[in-house]
Amino acid sequence: MAHESGQRVVGGTSGAAAPAAGGADPPVGRARAAFVSLDTRTYLHPTSFPLELGGELAELRVAYRTWGNLDPDGGNAVVICHALTGSADADRWWTRMFGAGRAFDPAVDFIVCANILGSCYGTTGPTSIDPATGQPYLGRFPAITIRDMVQAQHVLVAALGVRRIRTVIGGSLGGMQALEWALLHPELVESLILVASTARHSAWAIGLSEAQRQTLFADPRWHDGQYSPDAPPEAGLAAARMQAMLSYRSAPSFEERFGRRAQGEGLFAVESYLRHQGKQLVDRFDPATYVTLTRAMDTHDVGRGRGDLDQVLRSVRQPTLVVSIDSDLLYWPVEQREMARLIPAARFAVLDSPHGHDAFLIDVDRLSDLVAGFRGGEGARPSAGEPLAHRYRERGLSLLVVGKGRVGTELLEQLRVLRPELEQDYDVVLRVVGVADRRGAVLAEEGIDLDGWRERLSAAPEEGPLDARGAAALLDRLSRLPGPVLVDVTADEGMAEVYAQAFGRGIDVVSSNKRPLSAATARLEAVREARRQRGRHWHYDASVGASLPVLGTLRRLIRSGDRVVRVEGSLSGTVGYVAWELQRGTPLSLALRWAMGLGYTEADPRDDLSGVDSARKAVVLARELGGTIDLSEVQVEALVPPQLLVPGGPEALIRALRAHDEAVAARVEALRREGRVLRYLARIAPAGPGGKFTARVGPAAVEADHPAARLTGVEAYVAFTTARHAERPLLVQGSGVGGASTAGALLAEIVRLPVGHAGR
Repeated sequence: MAHESGQRVVGGTSGAAAPAAGGADPPVGRARAAFVSLDTRTYLHPTSFPLELGGELAELRVAYRTWGNLDPDGGNAVVICHALTGSADADRWWTRMFGAGRAFDPAVDFIVCANILGSCYGTTGPTSIDPATGQPYLGRFPAITIRDMVQAQHVLVAALGVRRIRTVIGGSLGGMQALEWALLHPELVESLILVASTARHSAWAIGLSEAQRQTLFADPRWHDGQYSPDAPPEAGLAAARMQAMLSYRSAPSFEERFGRRAQGEGLFAVESYLRHQGKQLVDRFDPATYVTLTRAMDTHDVGRGRGDLDQVLRSVRQPTLVVSIDSDLLYWPVEQREMARLIPAARFAVLDSPHGHDAFLIDVDRLSDLVAGFRGGEGARPSAGEPLAHRYRERGLSLLVVGKGRVGTELLEQLRVLRPELEQDYDVVLRVVGVADRRGAVLAEEGIDLDGWRERLSAAPEEGPLDARGAAALLDRLSRLPGPVLVDVTADEGMAEVYAQAFGRGIDVVSSNKRPLSAATARLEAVREARRQRGRHWHYDASVGASLPVLGTLRRLIRSGDRVVRVEGSLSGTVGYVAWELQRGTPLSLALRWAMGLGYTEADPRDDLSGVDSARKAVVLARELGGTIDLSEVQVEALVPPQLLVPGGPEALIRALRAHDEAVAARVEALRREGRVLRYLARIAPAGPGGKFTARVGPAAVEADHPAARLTGVEAYVAFTTARHAERPLLVQGSGVGGASTAGALLAEIVRLPVGHAGR
C-alpha cells in the first residue's frame, strides 16, 4: 500500500509513509485543509476503481484516521462511517464516544474512520484532479453510490491488514454505509450499529435533497457544475445548508432555543443561527461535493438489485443495534423500527431527545452508553472533571463568570442546558472553569460541574469581590487554560482595571457591564490600549439593550459609510416598564415595587430612576459613534425629584416615592387629556467638529403617534436617523431587560469568539 508523503499515522498502523505513485493533487483544498487533522493519512489504491453505475476512477485515494493498535491477527477493528458533511476526524465530532468504558476504546480497539468516496477532505471526489483533463472534476465527477463508498473503505481496511471487523457503526449517511458493509462483506463484519438511518432513501428524504440541490443550482456561480474554484457558488451552498438544518432539528427544539427572540443585526435568533450554519459550511465544504453526495444518498436502497427489501433485511445475520431518535424529521422513527423488526438479531433502542436528527451528534454521552452496552461494556460516562483530550486544547473556551446575580445565574443555567447543542453547532468545547461573586471565587482547571456550582462557590475562601488588587492570581491561573475568557455580568465600577489585567495576560472579555464602557475617557482608552497591544477580543453588545441588536446595528450603519445624524431611544427597559404602568394607572411606588420583584431593576433601583443607567448607555452609544464625551457631560433629568431618591434600602425608597404617587398620577393624567404620554428618552447627536457630542436623558411628553408611545412592558427602542434614513429612522425595538435575554446575548457573544479549526 502507498501513503501520501507529508502525512503521518497514529496508533501503530502498518506501512511506512512514502510518496504516492502517479503524482499528486493535494489531499484537500487550501481553505478546507484547516479542517483536516494533521494525523490524516492517504492510501493510494494501486489499480483503477470500478463504479457500480458504470465507468471507473483511474485513480483512487482514501484519506483516513486510525486510533489504537491492530492486533497481530487483524481481528480487533472498528469501522466508523461518517455522515454527509463529516470527515475522518471522528475524535472531533464524536469526542465523548472515545475512551475507557465508552463506545470505542483505543486501548482495546483498532478504530478506522475514512473520508467517504466523493468527499472533499482528501478522498477522491469532485475537488480531485481528473487525470484526463488535469483540472478538478467538479460537476463532471461520475455518479457514485453508497456501495461504492463502502468498497473504497474495504480496499483501505484490507490494505491496513484488517481481517475481522468487530463493529461497523454510522449515523445518518454513515448508517447507510454500515448496513451496506454487512451485506457486501458479511464474512468480515461481526456486528452493526445503525443510528438515525434507513434501509432506503424515502421520497421525503429525496425531496429534501432535491430542494437543496435546486437552491444550489440557482446560484449564478454554479455554471452547470463548472464553477471557478476561486469563486464557487457560496450563496447557493449556504442556502442549501440552511434548508438542511431545518430537517436536522425539530420544531420544539427551535422553539425552546430561539422562540421569537431577536439576535444580531435586525434578525431573529433563529435567522442568525441558520446564517451562521450556512457560512460555516461554505468555509469548509465544496458545492459539487454536496451535490454528488446527496445524489449518492438518493440511490440508497439495500433491495436494489438484490430482491425484496424485507427479504434482504432478513438476510442480515450480524447482531445489530438500531438506534432511533424520537424527534427525527429526516429519517423517521418508523423506518428504524421496521429495520429492527426485520433484521433477525437486531436490538432496538430509542434516544428520546428534543434535538431531532442531530441528536446523534449532540446527546453523545447517552449514545455512548447505548453503544458501549451493546458491545458488552459498562457504558460509564466520563466524570465531570475529565478533560476532553486534544479537542479541548484545540477548540476549548475556558470561562470565568464574574457575578452570580439574575444574569449570571441565568447564564450558567443556559450553559448547563444548552452546552451540548452549542458545542456541536459552533464547533467549540465550552467549559466553565470559574465563578466569582462579591464574597469570593472558585476556579478549577478541570471545570466546574454546573449542577453544583453554588455549593463550590459557597465553600470557597471568603476573599471579597474580584477587583484590581486581588485579580492577578486568579487571572494568572485562567490565562494558562485553553481559550481563556472573562465573562463579566456585574455592575461593578472597578472592572475596567480588571479587564486591562486580563487583556495583558491574553484573556478575552465578554461583558454586559456598562460601567467600564462609560468610565472616564482616559481610563477607557487605557483599557482599549491594553486590548490592542495583545490583540484580544472585547465583546460588549449586551451592555445596551440586553439581547437587542443596538450596537451591532449602529456598527453596521457606520461600516456602510452612512452618517448618523441623531440617535433617540428609550434605553432603559426598567424605566420604560414603570412609565407603562403609570400610563395604566398604577401608582409610582407600586410600579417600582413590581419592577424590583420581577428582577427588572439595576442592583440599586436609584440608578434607573435617577437616569444614571440611561446616561451610561448614552455614553456607550456616543463613543461607538466615535464621539468624545464623558458621563459628567450628559444632561440628566431624573424621572422623579432627586430628593426622593433617599439613601437606604429598597423599602426606604418605596416609602419616599409613595409620597409622590399623587403628583405623578396627576401629571400622567394631564398628558393623557392632551393626547400625549410620559416616556423616559435619551437623545444623542454630534455637536460639531472634533468628535464632540451632546447627550440628554430625561422624561419626555410624546405624542400618541411617536414610536415611544407604543412601547409596552419592558420594551425598549432606539431610532437611528442617518443620511440614508432621514425621513424614516431605522428602528430597533424589543424587550430591553431580563436575565434570560441578557444571558442569551452573552452566550451569543461567547460562541462567536474565534477558536481553532475542526471539521464537523
